[in-house]
Amino acid sequence: MIQERMPISDSDIEFTMRLPFASIALLVITTYCHAQGGSPERTAAMDKALTDHFTGDVPGGAVLVAKGGVVLYEKAIGLADITKKTPLSTDNVFRIGSVSKQFTALAILQLADAGKLKLSDEIQLYVAFPKKGQIITIEHLLTHTSGIPNYTAQPSFNAERYGKDITLDSLIASFAELPLEFAPGTKWNYSNSGYILLGAILEKASGQSWEAYLREHIFKPAGMSHSSASAFNGQLPGEALGYAEGDSGYEVATYLSMSWPYAAGTMRSTVGDLWAWNRSVFAGKLLPRSWVEKAHTEHLLTDGSATHYGYGWSMMNVQGSRTIEHGGGINGFVSRSLYLPEEDIYVAVLTNRESDDASTLAPTLAAIAMGKPYAGTVVPLDPKKAAEYTGVYTNKDRVERYITADEKGMHSQRQGSSVRDLDHLGNDRFLAHGDVITFTFQRTDGKVTGALLRTRQSEEQLTRTDKPLPTRTELPLNGEELQKYVGEYELMPGFTLTFRVEGDRFFAQATGQPEFELYGEGPDAFFLKVVDARIVFYPEADGTVKRMKLFQGGEMEGKRIE
Repeated sequence: MIQERMPISDSDIEFTMRLPFASIALLVITTYCHAQGGSPERTAAMDKALTDHFTGDVPGGAVLVAKGGVVLYEKAIGLADITKKTPLSTDNVFRIGSVSKQFTALAILQLADAGKLKLSDEIQLYVAFPKKGQIITIEHLLTHTSGIPNYTAQPSFNAERYGKDITLDSLIASFAELPLEFAPGTKWNYSNSGYILLGAILEKASGQSWEAYLREHIFKPAGMSHSSASAFNGQLPGEALGYAEGDSGYEVATYLSMSWPYAAGTMRSTVGDLWAWNRSVFAGKLLPRSWVEKAHTEHLLTDGSATHYGYGWSMMNVQGSRTIEHGGGINGFVSRSLYLPEEDIYVAVLTNRESDDASTLAPTLAAIAMGKPYAGTVVPLDPKKAAEYTGVYTNKDRVERYITADEKGMHSQRQGSSVRDLDHLGNDRFLAHGDVITFTFQRTDGKVTGALLRTRQSEEQLTRTDKPLPTRTELPLNGEELQKYVGEYELMPGFTLTFRVEGDRFFAQATGQPEFELYGEGPDAFFLKVVDARIVFYPEADGTVKRMKLFQGGEMEGKRIE
């Protein structure tokens, strides 16, 4: 399973496992579009944004951008079925993963408005769940502040297990005995487990199944005729196939029984239905506005700190304008639903491949619709000028960030993360290439002394230090000596690293990710250039190698399985 990448500090983990290494997206066109009300210039800018992400000969995505009651842009690019060469359409149905949480949250609020439950109720009033010596409320579940561990992040959540059907009682039992990660209300940690429990609470309080409740109380009144909360494991009419990148290109994604995501991520929908949903929510058609405003207000922890999350929606920004949104990732699909309330702009991006596209394309399209695009004219940067910015920077938590320059341009690398190319937009301003993260460098008496890093969630002040940039001496490799490392090593159930040798070159490939080259660092030690990561092997007394460790913002041990 995959994880949607979020800007810097957002931890919106979907039905996915957190995997190391950098994920490098492929980037051309089979298109499908409806009539739209955008200007030619805006349409051209959105076309370019779309073709920067998708091509017509592989799985792609469908998008919709609307302002008020007018669709500005609606288009699909890519294939819904690679084998049949069926092009994607904006009418295609996609699995939307954790965007489903918006629907579960609103359904719970409908029940609260009807007096069938209270958000302050302890969850044990509706579902059998150990008390663990703490009061856990429905509101804690809605806001991801319950402390209940996320079941999709557990080692036991692997392809072999999630490929089999599971009952709701067994699903809850799979995480019920895990200890709380923190006292409820004191911290925020994204938990699919909480939304599984919310589904069970909804069924108890309403007397209907989650699927039947959504169909009657949300889909029908919102006019969502192509959406479903069914746990059916096959393809629904019009549903695109979901894909992941494999050794020989895109392959049908690893099978997942839809009984596992349930109220945390089982929904399927279209871009048009999601727009209808958003309009219905903000028009007060499904829930009184007072409840809607509460759902879209950042929840505060017991210490008063904000969580950037309300009830089933997260709060971020596009070019400084507030957004109300959510992302979703489920085997073969990634999605993002984004709304700017002040500008009344809505964007839906649904993809049928495991990639980062939705998380960057949605805000890019929103910014274009606002008339404040992230991208600008890339300004050539003289090497002497580039040297003014290079160095080691730290944030308030003393996490280092390395700004480097070479013949290819400027680069940024957060300690423990991958290298990001920077596009120079002039006036000490840079944009992370292919992303919506900006760097504005700051000067004192003409010398660069810091930088303001703006993500979609926050601003981070960076201070330039006097530390030298870390350097690694690349040692020559010998193919014969490398053979002892060749093989597959398991770091956790369902996730392995496979090593191979080609001549005197050494390569590693993580499950479901592209292959990367390794470079010699020392005896039995190697490093990657695309990401801040090291790999060390530990030979036995007889010279055989049975284990290794991956060092990347921590360490993970792998044991040889073949």
